[in-house]
Amino acid sequence: MKKNTTFLGLTKKEILLKLGQEFNFYPDKKWSYVLKIFWYGKKKILYLTFDESDKVISQSIESKYGKI
Repeated sequence: MKKNTTFLGLTKKEILLKLGQEFNFYPDKKWSYVLKIFWYGKKKILYLTFDESDKVISQSIESKYGKI
């Protein structure tokens, strides 16, 4: 994924085509994707939030250690 990629306004179907299913439950309003796992356990995670019409209304990227 490019550094300044935005998913705002995309539908769930479009997100699935770009990023795949991973472990997201389709009806949920919040999805997460692990973008990168570093050798020392750090993970870079993309979080997407959808509205009632299944379009992305917010996105954020966080770095975490351990389980998501």
